[in-house]
Amino acid sequence: MYDARTIIEHNFKGSEGSFIYDLHEKNIFNIAAFKEYVDAITQLTEQEKDEQMIERSLMDQVFFTYSYILKSVIWHLDMNDHSSIENMGDEQLTEMIERLETVVRTFIQGNTK
Repeated sequence: MYDARTIIEHNFKGSEGSFIYDLHEKNIFNIAAFKEYVDAITQLTEQEKDEQMIERSLMDQVFFTYSYILKSVIWHLDMNDHSSIENMGDEQLTEMIERLETVVRTFIQGNTK
């Protein structure tokens, strides 16, 4: 198991085995990799809770990956786009995105309560 920063970095780079790699390259929503990604953000939130400022490169990586996941979902829903997510229904996908939004917002706000 990698540490939280490494998990975020692997997703940021689209490294093989990361959630974003599976989403982009394989068109699958890897639930285990998604959970690992979300848990990494949660861990970073806890680690950084007493800091007034979060390292810019870390914030950039979290924002980029969050944004990329949202774009992937939008592309998936566009009938004119060839992007797809093979193994996830729209309702499940909505639940996962809502969970992700909550985790990222908590990370940005620094509120772990």
